[in-house]
Amino acid sequence: MNTFNKTATLTATMAAVIALSACQSTTPSAPVIQRANSIYETTGIADTKVKAQQVALDNAQKTCKSKQVIIVDDTVKYNGVLNERTGRMVGQVGAVVGSVLGTGTPDLSRDDDYEYMINFRCQ
Repeated sequence: MNTFNKTATLTATMAAVIALSACQSTTPSAPVIQRANSIYETTGIADTKVKAQQVALDNAQKTCKSKQVIIVDDTVKYNGVLNERTGRMVGQVGAVVGSVLGTGTPDLSRDDDYEYMINFRCQ
C-alpha cells in the first residue's frame, strides 16, 4: 500500500470516528413508565432547563412513535448547588472575571441540575 492510500484510509477512519462520536448523546435517557388510563411518565435530566425538557420530550416521542404526544402535566425541579438565581449571578460574575483575567469561566452546573417530569398520553 502506498503512502497516498495509507493517508486516505487513515483520513477516512478518523472522519468516521469523529462523525460517530458527534452522534453520541451524553444525556442519559430516563425510562418511560406506563400508568393507568394510558398515561405515561418520564423525566428529562440535564444541565439546563431547555435540555431537560428536550430529553423528556424525546423520550415521549419515542414512546408515541407516529402518534402525537399530549402533555397531561409537567413540573420542573432545580437541583443545583446554589439556588437558581444565585447560580446565574455567580456564573455571570465568573464569566466577567474570567474574561478579564483570561482564566476562563468557572462552571458550577452539573449534568443533573434540572429535572423535567412529564405525564403524557399518545393520541
